[in-house]
Amino acid sequence: MTSLAPKAPFRPHPPDQAGVLSWVHLGDLHMTKPGEQNDLDLQAIVEKINKAFADSIGFVFLPGDVADDGSRAAYAVVRASLDRLQAPWCAILGDHDVHEKSFENFLGAMSERTYYAFTTGDTRFVAMNAFDRPDPPSFTVFDEQLRWAESELQKASERQQAKVLLLHCYPSDLKVGGEVVSRLIRQYDVRLVDMGHTHYNEISNDGHTIYTATRSTGQIEEGPVGFSVTNLDGDAVSWRFVEPNAPLSVIITSPADDRLTPDGATASPAELTVRVKVWSETPVTTVEASLGRCSASLARIPGSNVWQGRLNTNELAEGVHSLRAIARTVDGVSAEDEIRFRAGARPCLKRMIRDQDNQIGAWPEHGLLGTQLGPNKNGRKW
Repeated sequence: MTSLAPKAPFRPHPPDQAGVLSWVHLGDLHMTKPGEQNDLDLQAIVEKINKAFADSIGFVFLPGDVADDGSRAAYAVVRASLDRLQAPWCAILGDHDVHEKSFENFLGAMSERTYYAFTTGDTRFVAMNAFDRPDPPSFTVFDEQLRWAESELQKASERQQAKVLLLHCYPSDLKVGGEVVSRLIRQYDVRLVDMGHTHYNEISNDGHTIYTATRSTGQIEEGPVGFSVTNLDGDAVSWRFVEPNAPLSVIITSPADDRLTPDGATASPAELTVRVKVWSETPVTTVEASLGRCSASLARIPGSNVWQGRLNTNELAEGVHSLRAIARTVDGVSAEDEIRFRAGARPCLKRMIRDQDNQIGAWPEHGLLGTQLGPNKNGRKW
């Protein structure tokens, strides 16, 4: 029988000194045995996080399907890497984690509870269990957990906290409890739902809430292996997929990309504050931003990886423009980010009823390839 040391208590780090809350998402691992490709990839990802990300993220999130067969042996392989991770980490259950129709192995290796909540900064995270019935095809959230989730969201609203839901799948994929979860998301103004299960990088925006999913690490159907980084910067949400061999990662955290902006938002300031977060294994020397014919050198905010400056927007016509940021390191490496900035009022877009039908489409610069093969989005017979 495989035995594991107790998991260290989960204590997420607070937002950085710039007030940006960032976390890393490791897509479904589907771990089986040591030495297989997903194990090697996890080791490389952990090494990358330790070198460049660990001191400037709140936590690392595993969205379920950690062990392909839910076995203790598979969890032991995962823990061999996670025990070396220099950042707090948390996990939720996926359908493969209840392969043995029990929570025992998951609770022994990955978490003290099947659902839980935590706060970092002014954001409340509600981590749900999509398998209250421990059976892979169930996708079930029972009334007891639904009442708990509503209580958590209500208290967070009373405290004027932002709210993020961690769930293995889209709420519309739940067979029991999905309609209630969707109602709670809208009723309590949940900003973001962070998910696994799909095996793809994809983002949906229903005009109210952002839904993000990250490519599987163990059963990849598109593109290279990697992880995603999500940031909350005030009201702005940003997301980008990162490959482990990238020497420099750049994300514009504010303003938000037009595709990640809620309906009704407007932006017409005479001066636009631009904030860019940069992760690198070597010191960053400069960060510059440009919008239209205006450009500016940004200054690093002490105690953070965030660089900030202002751009004049007086000459911008209403509509969508390209906002670009480029960072350079002391050894001459450069990388950039580019988003769509909308000046003026956002038009009313047609939104679909089902959450996953509001996908923003391909965004290859951020790792969204738009190549889903099937509705589960598992095109292959895993």
